[in-house]
Amino acid sequence: MNKEMLESFEPLIRAIASKFYNIEYDDLLQAGRIGLINAYQHYDKNSNTKFSSFAYTYIFGEMYNLALTSKSIKTNKDTLKLSKLIEKTKIYLTQLLGKSPSIEEISSYLEIDESTIYNTINASLNILSLDRDSEEENNLYDILSKEEDNDTKLDIESSLQELTDKEQNIIMYRYYNDLTQQETAKIMGISQVSVSRYEQKSLKKLKNVMSS
Repeated sequence: MNKEMLESFEPLIRAIASKFYNIEYDDLLQAGRIGLINAYQHYDKNSNTKFSSFAYTYIFGEMYNLALTSKSIKTNKDTLKLSKLIEKTKIYLTQLLGKSPSIEEISSYLEIDESTIYNTINASLNILSLDRDSEEENNLYDILSKEEDNDTKLDIESSLQELTDKEQNIIMYRYYNDLTQQETAKIMGISQVSVSRYEQKSLKKLKNVMSS
């Protein structure tokens, strides 16, 4: 991996790092860069998965593991162990399926009840700042629902599976990674206008699925 490629992913690494708190920012950036290098080393060029989507899982995973092992975070050992297993499973299934796996798919693969998977993920969210304040108000809950509760989170997670891979990636970058349309366009290799069109189309799809 050359210097130019590392620099091109720096906006994504910084965006993911901004979702964590109580962790040194520079340490998160370093973990993210390690994750990017690991992704590059493990990426199957014959895979249908776009490298940016594959790399996201590794970048987030390295930062997530850093946060979970931080002395400032007190997490039940069993929850910590299962959280790491879920993250490893996400990486594997992303490569296998060519998209980010749903909770149902993770549950099926691990043969663990969906509610246990969801509760484990939810229990570890105290290390993440999922809804960063921004001028663009990139909050799926505000757009798709009046309430932010466990049922809504599951509904959104399930509805995302109705989107195409490209639409899922755009929603992921825009609303989970808090990237701008311009940053998203650069990573995906398309125009900002295309990102805007796909985003609006995807949000409309999600609203229709959740209201049906």
